[in-house]
Amino acid sequence: MATQTLETAWEELTPEQKREKRLAAWLAAPGVKFASPEAEAAYKVRVTRLIDAIRLREGSGVPVTPFLGEFPAAYCGYTQKDMMYDVDKSIDAATRCTLEFDFDAKTPAAAPQGRVWEILENKQRKWPGDGLPDNGSSQFIEGEYMKAEEYDAFIQDETDFRWRAYLPRIWGAAAPLTKLQLSAANINQFGLPEVEAALNKLIQAGKEARKWEGKVAAANRKLTELGYPDLRAIGGPPGGAPFDNIGDNLRGQRGIALDMYKRPEKLLEAINLITTKRLQRIRQSKENLKLGGSPIIGFALHKGADGFMSDKQFRTFYWPSLRQVILALVEDGYVPELRTQGSYNSRLEAVRDLPKASVIWHFYLTDIEMGHEAMGGNQCIVGSVPQSLLQCGTPAEVESYSRRLINIAGKDGGFMLSSPGALGKDANAENIRAMIRAARK
Repeated sequence: MATQTLETAWEELTPEQKREKRLAAWLAAPGVKFASPEAEAAYKVRVTRLIDAIRLREGSGVPVTPFLGEFPAAYCGYTQKDMMYDVDKSIDAATRCTLEFDFDAKTPAAAPQGRVWEILENKQRKWPGDGLPDNGSSQFIEGEYMKAEEYDAFIQDETDFRWRAYLPRIWGAAAPLTKLQLSAANINQFGLPEVEAALNKLIQAGKEARKWEGKVAAANRKLTELGYPDLRAIGGPPGGAPFDNIGDNLRGQRGIALDMYKRPEKLLEAINLITTKRLQRIRQSKENLKLGGSPIIGFALHKGADGFMSDKQFRTFYWPSLRQVILALVEDGYVPELRTQGSYNSRLEAVRDLPKASVIWHFYLTDIEMGHEAMGGNQCIVGSVPQSLLQCGTPAEVESYSRRLINIAGKDGGFMLSSPGALGKDANAENIRAMIRAARK
């Protein structure tokens, strides 16, 4: 999508002014060649619904923005392996679901790429076509890819650690990189046959990924021209909880849970390192002076949910660094979309301290009445119809449940209706339509 460069001094604007400029440009869609006047009008209706929800306004309707997950493949008669290896089928499934269900944002074609993972010999994943049935669900293999005794090495030189220790542990193709010493004095090491072979595999994987992404980008651009906006920013600055970065990818759940007790100072030092670098990337992002697409920066919150840690630990290890990332995005006019993985019933008091109308809170498993009491009128919230109901309920039951959510949390605006995370392949298409119908009424 084309972008528009600002003519005024961006740094002189307040966060609220920056956000309003980003929202206005999203609605205006500069550079988009719509397929018809009707497509342009429909685009503006959909984006207006989303913007009104962010601004906590009522009147234009409740947006419906489910994450379809594995459902498009099943709906279109494809396997999950098809989605991993056939970009044309992935695009077809996303396009058909976007057009036939008529959500308020497109279903983007953006599945992981099986061929890329094969080239990398990805040890963090199992997927259909590599040890799982053709219609199985991809699995993330969590582990201690950074050992407890390696915190100092990570903190002293994160780049060196990731290249020479982390990547060889998660990608078999990168194993020879353990031999590298990243300095100008050791340039000859890049000539080692095994290192050259490893780098060539990384280049091959990168070319394969770019080829897939080029086709996907063209298909998603066409959906915009047909009147369906992106829900989230494409190529925007990074978000996410620094704690999750360590817990998901480096230490694993078991490792980071022990670290909060056995080595809290080292854990906090590593969190601060990641936070500082993430803030620098947000502030230096090339996207900062461009307008045009969605300003929503979406990211999941994996390990901060009820039951993963105590409230004291949440306020010590999880929320302070995450809040800094959120505020840096807000400062530049973006709208962080915080997708809570699990219940946040016990976290609501801790996370209320954010500027009004600055974020979107997804409450997949959080009690909607508690969530609305804590955030209603202050932040946009997203409520969800349970997976079990979308899969096994009747359309009447889904419509009734959706109306209940809207009556509780959407009566004053600032509400979106969604699914509880990624939909499974067994979700019922008529139940999804019933959810949309309830919002449209």
